[in-house]
Amino acid sequence: MRTSSRTLSSLLLAVLVFGGCDCGDDSGEDGDGDTVGTDMGGTGSDMSMDGPDGSTPTSDGGGSGTDMDTPVTDMGGAEDMLPDGAVVLDGGSVCFPATCQGRINACGDCIDNDGDGLVDSMDPNCLGACDNNETGLYHEIPGGDTPNCKLDCYYDSDQGSGNDRCSFDARCDMESPDELCPYVEPPPGNARCGETQPDACLDFCQPLTPNGCDCFGCCEIAGNTVFVGTYDRATDTHTCTLEAAIAGDFEACHPCTQQTDCFNDCGPCELCLGRDPEDLPEECFPPPPEDMGTPMDLGTPPDGSAPPADMFTPSPRCPDGRQPCGLDGDALCPANYFCLTGCCTLFG
Repeated sequence: MRTSSRTLSSLLLAVLVFGGCDCGDDSGEDGDGDTVGTDMGGTGSDMSMDGPDGSTPTSDGGGSGTDMDTPVTDMGGAEDMLPDGAVVLDGGSVCFPATCQGRINACGDCIDNDGDGLVDSMDPNCLGACDNNETGLYHEIPGGDTPNCKLDCYYDSDQGSGNDRCSFDARCDMESPDELCPYVEPPPGNARCGETQPDACLDFCQPLTPNGCDCFGCCEIAGNTVFVGTYDRATDTHTCTLEAAIAGDFEACHPCTQQTDCFNDCGPCELCLGRDPEDLPEECFPPPPEDMGTPMDLGTPPDGSAPPADMFTPSPRCPDGRQPCGLDGDALCPANYFCLTGCCTLFG
């Protein structure tokens, strides 16, 4: 997804106009992501958070790519006016670290870990703040794969089953997307195959799920429905990247069957993996009221809550009320939020 970042000068203007704000608080509530101001985030994406002094976090798993989080130091004191926790990237753009249930991963650390010139939600391989891998769509979350082929919410801070109440057995998918868990006919008696997910799963995982994906990592990307966690036993690597998925490389990204009971569809005005923002129709961008002025980032209130929903112009790009993000003219997501497929999402 094409994304944009606010320049340092525009962010300083926002601070001057609004008299500053405490934007560095990392005590936001658990990530339900359904309130304004949270990734494709930049179309992600996410770990030990640095202290409340606003110090710059470092990557704990993103590799040895170019470090782009060096702040500008010769600003005549103007850098002191930045919100707490803001990081100035090369070129003068500003980034807020995005937390994943209180921790920082490669896709939320404001560092270009794979050296491709794209940071965090601007990197199309980042699927949220819990994503610890900028080079592909497999998250590389500490702890590894779920045991015994039992998938849970693909986009949270762990891959262990049970804690988010989401559960699906990969042996139930006739496409056999996981080499370690091929389809079994009939499925094992203890396998959870397509039953309706409980409300606790839907409430927790669906807001963290990119547009066009189900809760278990099966995504429709440029017309190809693939498992983003595809593993190649021969090379002992996870092979699916956004580029491979768009190209229909089904060796790198195995086909899968989406579980519609825990699914986040991609509406006509929503950004999703592999969709060019230029393809969105004009009605997806209604003009703001004349008295709204230039959108500005006001950060996260000191109590860690989200900014009020009426702070932003309602947008068909984020019909659930989240703040739109990632395109030219969009405001930065507040601190701790990740720009997930065009909507600010809180991963906690």
